[in-house]
Amino acid sequence: MTNTNGWGPDESAELAMLRELLGAYVERDAVVRLIDRYLASLDDRVCDEEWARSLFTKDVRLVFPMGRWEGLAGLAEYQSKVLGRYARTVHFGSNYGITVQGGRAAFQFNLLCLHVLPDRPHAQRSLAPGSSFDIAGRMSGEAVRTVDGWRFDLLRLQVAWSKGEPPIRE
Repeated sequence: MTNTNGWGPDESAELAMLRELLGAYVERDAVVRLIDRYLASLDDRVCDEEWARSLFTKDVRLVFPMGRWEGLAGLAEYQSKVLGRYARTVHFGSNYGITVQGGRAAFQFNLLCLHVLPDRPHAQRSLAPGSSFDIAGRMSGEAVRTVDGWRFDLLRLQVAWSKGEPPIRE
C-alpha cells in the first residue's frame, strides 16, 4: 500500500516526539506564568481570597525567613500584612529551572525583592525618606496541576544577601 500522506515510519516517530516536546514546553510555560503572576500580584498588592485560590493549593506551605505559613485559610490576610510593612515593592524573578513530571513540577529561580519602607514609622529610626530593604536569593518549590490550572504547593525562599534596614514588625 502506498503512503499518500507523506508520513512514513520515521516521520510518525518524529511527529510523536515533537508533540511530546510541545506538551512539555506548554506545561513548563504554565508554571513560569504561575510564578510571574504571583510576583506581579505582590507588587500590585492583590492579596484576597480569590488571589489565594488562584495561586495556591489548599495545603500550601510557605517557608520564608520572616516566617512560615501552612494552608490556604488566612493566607491572603497574612500576605497582606507582610506587604503592608512596605510603601512599595518590586519583585523580579529570573533564570527559571523547572522540571515537570506528570501533574507535579519542581522549580527554582533567582529572586530580587526591592522594598521601599514607609517614611513615617521609619523616621524614628533616623532612616532617610525612601529607604529600602532589599533581598536577593533563590526561590524554590513545587507546583501541582489542578483542574483549575497549576497551583503552588510549596514555596521556599533562601536569602543570599540583604541590604538596608528591615521593616518594623508590628
